[in-house]
Amino acid sequence: MRDSRGEDALLPTRQLYVGGVTTNVHHWGASMRWLVFAVALWVGTWMGEWCVRCAHLRLLGFVLLGCVVVLYRNRVVSSAVCVLVLFLVGATGGSSVWHTGGLVAEGECRGVATVRADPTLRFNGTSTVLELHHKRYKVLAYGSAGGRLAQRLVGESVRVSGECTRNDGPFARFDRINHVVGRLKLTSVSETYSEGSKFVRTANRMRRSLLRGVQSMPRGQQALFTGLVIGDDRDQSQAMLQRFRASGLSHLCAVSGQNVAYLLIVASPLLKRRSRWMKWCATMLLLLWFVVLTRGEPSVLRASFMAGMVATNSLMRTPANARIVLSRAVVALLFIDPMLAWSVGFALSVGATAGLAWASAGIGKMMGSRGVLASTLAAQIGTAPISLLVFGYVPVVSLVANPLAIPVAGWVMTVGLPVALISSAIPALIPFVSWFLLIPTAWVDDVSHVASAVSPRGWWNGVLWLFAVVFLLHRTKKNGRRHTAVAG
Repeated sequence: MRDSRGEDALLPTRQLYVGGVTTNVHHWGASMRWLVFAVALWVGTWMGEWCVRCAHLRLLGFVLLGCVVVLYRNRVVSSAVCVLVLFLVGATGGSSVWHTGGLVAEGECRGVATVRADPTLRFNGTSTVLELHHKRYKVLAYGSAGGRLAQRLVGESVRVSGECTRNDGPFARFDRINHVVGRLKLTSVSETYSEGSKFVRTANRMRRSLLRGVQSMPRGQQALFTGLVIGDDRDQSQAMLQRFRASGLSHLCAVSGQNVAYLLIVASPLLKRRSRWMKWCATMLLLLWFVVLTRGEPSVLRASFMAGMVATNSLMRTPANARIVLSRAVVALLFIDPMLAWSVGFALSVGATAGLAWASAGIGKMMGSRGVLASTLAAQIGTAPISLLVFGYVPVVSLVANPLAIPVAGWVMTVGLPVALISSAIPALIPFVSWFLLIPTAWVDDVSHVASAVSPRGWWNGVLWLFAVVFLLHRTKKNGRRHTAVAG
């Protein structure tokens, strides 16, 4: 790392965070120990769903954990004791989120409600999530009530009245994972509204400006553009969502580490020649603002938390290891919100990052390359178990589609936000900027079209994965012979 007076003091933060390449500053045992800690907490949190009696023991669990951490740091207890306590704390956390706070007072309800999910048009109505009296309700509003809700964004508040009921539908479990406990049938929504905190106002105004800056872009491409830049895929058609899933490119529209890394790259010139504390404060504020802008999706929380931890390590001049940072981020986030243990998006994000942190360097060496293909394969290894369990298959065509789409999508992520905001401030530029950004956005869409069309299904997909593994082993053997010849 350079001296704190250097211009690129945050560069190690980006390199460690993006590449997943570990340094030699931590022993292998430390990485494995933190990995076991994270797994123990995650498994314990899962088990907590079936432990009703643990629901009210969460505070006691944290007290016990604090005592064990002090003893562990003084080498009084072993790592095995920490693993056991983390499992128990996870069980209390998982039990508390499933068995407390889920009761809904059915009947008429009214008050000031805060929007917790950006409204979308569905079934000729407006679908969103409102938080009323500290409980979240799923809403599908029609008529004037739906029209007024459609104009609001996350964090804004309106006065509502309606009827609250329990959430007993087919998606009740999925809703509960997202902290939704009931349904609200609206009868009225006020025309007046509150814009929320300064952070919320800034984020929402920027989202509106972003859309205004590319308003000349065709609607379908505009929906893809907002998905690439800020993860807003509300307006994407079902056909587009299926294409990106079949081609293995759906991760591009889920804001995660790649977007956070590009954000830090864009912001780095503004942080040059600043003190270490100034850079750290600016980085943390930037990450917090980005979380609000992208609606705090699980992948965003994981990515931003990791970036914040690495920035803090850089501030304290403490060497950081991507594997340890990932495990610590998982532990911290499961403490904050145990429901993340059941989030598919969080699991995919952690799996992809784990693949990059643990396998990308090794795969790069075996293949004689550290490019996008090695990173893609490493991420696929990390997400494969979750994808197989949830979606049923992992498209082999993603090995080709990702190297073709990721560099262009990364360019859109880096350039798109500032350029669209500039055109929003200068309306005369909107047609030109829309055309300028349409070209790379359409390229990503075209890659998804072709890749999804040729993507094999069933046993053909498995056969081609087998060929890919054989090719990787062949490249590994070939590179090994080359290195042996050079050494000789």
